[in-house]
Amino acid sequence: MKRVVPVLVGLVMLAGCTTLHQGMREAVPQAETWAVIPFVNNTETPFAAERAEAISTALLYARGVQRVVTAPQDPVADAEALPDRGLKRRQEGIAWAKKQNIRYALQGTVTEWRYKVGLDGEPVAGMTLQLVDLRDDKVLWSGSSGKSGWSREAVSAVAQQVLENLITTIELR
Repeated sequence: MKRVVPVLVGLVMLAGCTTLHQGMREAVPQAETWAVIPFVNNTETPFAAERAEAISTALLYARGVQRVVTAPQDPVADAEALPDRGLKRRQEGIAWAKKQNIRYALQGTVTEWRYKVGLDGEPVAGMTLQLVDLRDDKVLWSGSSGKSGWSREAVSAVAQQVLENLITTIELR
């Protein structure tokens, strides 16, 4: 019994480091082609959105989505540090996916991607994702999650955990 209590306390502490909110309306076919639409970066970390897009694409494949495509990007324009560039990239990505007759699109916003200030410098990542049916622009699923990691973890590892927690809640058929 004395050994069980510390384990339970540790599990409760770990659970307190992650938040997850999601909603699902209907199961989505994994045999369809899905597009990962450019994410919006609402952080001060350059290219956090592109990193989250790459991780999300890999996680969709890992979940069994058979065809995942990403919108073509203009490397010169993407290097521009314009505040509204993320929204413009998202709009361009949605327009591209619709022209390609792709039905499902995963879009997201990176809300946090950094190391906390302090002695330990814990990594912190936060994301919101939406799965959209592009035929009628209906949101089929939406989720938001954030996590604080331990000082020896990389921000990208914490971000991958956040995205995996979100993507695994999408109901596939």
